[in-house]
Amino acid sequence: MNQGPDRIDYRESADITEVHASVQREKPEPSADTTPMPLWLTGVCAGAMVWAGTYFGVFHGGLSANVYNEYESSPAVLFPQPQKASGKGAAAEAPQSLAQIGKGIYAQCVTCHQPTGTGVAGQFPPLAKSEWVNGSEKRLVAILLKGLQGPVTVLGAKNSYSGNMVPWEGSLSDKKIAAAASYVRSQWGNAAPEISEAKVTAARKEFAGQKAQWTEAELLQIPEDATLPDAAGAAAPAAGAAPAAQAAPAAPASSGGGADQLAEGKKNYMMICVACHQPTGTGLPAVFPPLVKTPYVNGAPERFAAIILKGNAGPFTIDGKPFNQIMPGQEGALTDGKIAAVMTFVRANFGNTSGPVTPDVVTAARKKFADRTTPWTQPELDAWKDDAK
Repeated sequence: MNQGPDRIDYRESADITEVHASVQREKPEPSADTTPMPLWLTGVCAGAMVWAGTYFGVFHGGLSANVYNEYESSPAVLFPQPQKASGKGAAAEAPQSLAQIGKGIYAQCVTCHQPTGTGVAGQFPPLAKSEWVNGSEKRLVAILLKGLQGPVTVLGAKNSYSGNMVPWEGSLSDKKIAAAASYVRSQWGNAAPEISEAKVTAARKEFAGQKAQWTEAELLQIPEDATLPDAAGAAAPAAGAAPAAQAAPAAPASSGGGADQLAEGKKNYMMICVACHQPTGTGLPAVFPPLVKTPYVNGAPERFAAIILKGNAGPFTIDGKPFNQIMPGQEGALTDGKIAAVMTFVRANFGNTSGPVTPDVVTAARKKFADRTTPWTQPELDAWKDDAK
């Protein structure tokens, strides 16, 4: 056996005891065996899973994001507090007002209009002391239902906002819209009355034909003192209105001019006439004439109906300004009822204050001018003999 530095194990020995001792000193080879989890740890994990499942089952909140909304989620829903016995004759707890309910709903508006109702400069208008909030209840409800696209001016000509407000008619009930409107009308220095659920229901019906978001020009066509029908179906009197006992009797249904006819007229105007005459009725310079306080709108209903039926051809001069364009006749596209509705809408808006028009007027004009095949000219219209209003 070799001796010296070439030996592999300097302690190599023929003694079997020393050989076994050397082997025992070696570390064991790695093993692929698995060690089972201790029973105590298995029990701890099982208990944690049971606790987690129970916690989730109690506090899942319907898997709704509103559980994180402090205005719409409350631990009292899951853990109602024991109620103290009230003394004999004690008054029952008063129900929440619409404004109090609206505080929770306003949480959906706070991102744009801010908790203080001050909005975001240049984008989202303020609600504090805003004329759109404290003014016509009809305008405010219309905005909440259909939304609003800028620009819009609030609290002075220098304060213009170009943001886009989404409509809420599809996601909020009439009661919630009424609550939100009532809340903002009672906060941040606002002191306007509540708006009832019935009024929102009436507005939803009246504006059902409005498909696009409102513009400022369209909203300004709604009178500043316009009101909505209450729960009894009657509109609250506007400021300065005469008492009911002194009011004129309601016109018969056949006389036209009701809310349904105006809504129908507005819908058709916005689909057919708005591209030329614009949402404000001011037309386009040198091309399409205005409808604002023009004698062709406020004059003889027969003449106005004849223009819509057969159209007209320029040149025209209105208020000293020339216009030169052709208006196509609508007799083949619109029924007498729709034409009468458009006429009624135009004669009641854009600064016009003329009376409504019934479908009978349009029917008579259609029959009278059935043989005419060309548009009207201004000399023909100015020579009109019927001056009835």
